[in-house]
Amino acid sequence: MFDEEKDINAEENNDNLLFRQLKFFYEKGKKHNNYIKALFLHHLLDFFKETNVDINNLELVLEKFLEKKITFSIMDSEGKEVNFKEELNDIFQLIRRDKPELLYDIKS
Repeated sequence: MFDEEKDINAEENNDNLLFRQLKFFYEKGKKHNNYIKALFLHHLLDFFKETNVDINNLELVLEKFLEKKITFSIMDSEGKEVNFKEELNDIFQLIRRDKPELLYDIKS
Protein backbone atom coordinates (compact mmCIF):
# COMPACT_ATOMS: atom_id res chain seq x y z
CA MET A 1 0.00 0.00 0.00
CA PHE A 2 2.89 2.38 0.70
CA ASP A 3 4.94 3.69 -2.20
CA GLU A 4 8.59 4.02 -1.17
CA GLU A 5 9.25 6.48 -4.03
CA LYS A 6 6.75 8.92 -2.54
CA ASP A 7 8.79 9.52 0.61
CA ILE A 8 9.58 13.19 0.92
CA ASN A 9 12.81 14.74 2.12
CA ALA A 10 13.39 18.12 3.69
CA GLU A 11 15.37 19.73 0.90
CA GLU A 12 12.67 19.16 -1.71
CA ASN A 13 9.51 19.98 0.24
CA ASN A 14 9.94 22.63 2.88
CA ASP A 15 6.86 24.41 1.53
CA ASN A 16 4.56 21.36 1.81
CA LEU A 17 2.08 22.04 4.64
CA LEU A 18 1.79 18.44 5.77
CA PHE A 19 5.56 18.08 5.70
CA ARG A 20 6.01 21.14 7.92
CA GLN A 21 3.28 19.94 10.29
CA LEU A 22 4.92 16.50 10.55
CA LYS A 23 8.28 18.05 11.39
CA PHE A 24 6.71 20.31 14.03
CA PHE A 25 4.62 17.62 15.71
CA TYR A 26 7.40 15.05 15.56
CA GLU A 27 9.77 17.41 17.38
CA LYS A 28 7.01 18.27 19.87
CA GLY A 29 6.20 14.68 20.79
CA LYS A 30 9.22 12.48 20.06
CA LYS A 31 8.47 10.05 22.87
CA HIS A 32 4.96 9.25 21.69
CA ASN A 33 3.46 9.91 18.28
CA ASN A 34 -0.08 10.81 19.28
CA TYR A 35 0.40 14.22 17.67
CA ILE A 36 1.37 12.53 14.40
CA LYS A 37 -1.59 10.17 14.52
CA ALA A 38 -3.96 13.07 15.21
CA LEU A 39 -2.48 14.98 12.28
CA PHE A 40 -2.92 12.05 9.89
CA LEU A 41 -6.46 11.43 11.14
CA HIS A 42 -7.34 15.11 10.68
CA HIS A 43 -6.05 15.09 7.09
CA LEU A 44 -7.78 11.79 6.33
CA LEU A 45 -11.14 13.02 7.60
CA ASP A 46 -10.74 16.16 5.48
CA PHE A 47 -9.93 13.94 2.50
CA PHE A 48 -13.18 12.01 2.99
CA LYS A 49 -15.08 15.27 2.65
CA GLU A 50 -13.19 16.57 -0.38
CA THR A 51 -12.64 13.42 -2.45
CA ASN A 52 -14.55 12.43 -5.56
CA VAL A 53 -13.92 8.77 -4.76
CA ASP A 54 -16.88 6.72 -3.54
CA ILE A 55 -16.40 6.83 0.23
CA ASN A 56 -18.19 3.50 0.61
CA ASN A 57 -15.14 1.93 -1.04
CA LEU A 58 -12.89 2.47 1.95
CA GLU A 59 -9.81 0.76 0.53
CA LEU A 60 -9.92 2.94 -2.58
CA VAL A 61 -10.27 6.08 -0.44
CA LEU A 62 -7.24 5.06 1.63
CA GLU A 63 -5.24 4.29 -1.50
CA LYS A 64 -6.08 7.68 -3.06
CA PHE A 65 -5.31 9.40 0.24
CA LEU A 66 -1.83 7.87 0.18
CA GLU A 67 -1.34 8.85 -3.46
CA LYS A 68 -2.49 12.44 -3.19
CA LYS A 69 -1.98 13.64 0.37
CA ILE A 70 0.60 11.78 2.38
CA THR A 71 4.21 12.28 3.31
CA PHE A 72 5.62 9.04 4.72
CA SER A 73 8.89 10.28 6.16
CA ILE A 74 10.86 13.34 7.16
CA MET A 75 14.37 14.17 8.23
CA ASP A 76 14.52 15.10 11.91
CA SER A 77 16.61 17.91 13.38
CA GLU A 78 19.56 15.52 13.62
CA GLY A 79 19.37 14.55 9.94
CA LYS A 80 17.94 11.06 10.55
CA GLU A 81 15.03 9.79 8.47
CA VAL A 82 11.85 9.29 10.47
CA ASN A 83 9.21 7.03 8.95
CA PHE A 84 5.50 7.30 9.82
CA LYS A 85 4.12 4.16 8.19
CA GLU A 86 3.35 2.54 11.54
CA GLU A 87 1.28 5.55 12.59
CA LEU A 88 -0.57 5.51 9.26
CA ASN A 89 -1.28 1.80 9.64
CA ASP A 90 -2.69 2.44 13.13
CA ILE A 91 -5.02 5.13 11.75
CA PHE A 92 -6.10 2.93 8.83
CA GLN A 93 -6.90 0.06 11.21
CA LEU A 94 -8.99 2.42 13.33
CA ILE A 95 -10.86 3.66 10.25
CA ARG A 96 -11.48 0.12 9.00
CA ARG A 97 -12.71 -1.00 12.42
CA ASP A 98 -15.09 1.92 12.81
CA LYS A 99 -16.17 2.23 9.17
CA PRO A 100 -19.95 2.16 9.79
CA GLU A 101 -19.80 4.93 12.38
CA LEU A 102 -17.42 6.98 10.25
CA LEU A 103 -19.58 6.76 7.16
CA TYR A 104 -22.69 7.61 9.18
CA ASP A 105 -20.99 10.73 10.61
CA ILE A 106 -19.63 11.85 7.22
CA LYS A 107 -22.97 11.43 5.47
CA SER A 108 -25.04 13.16 8.14
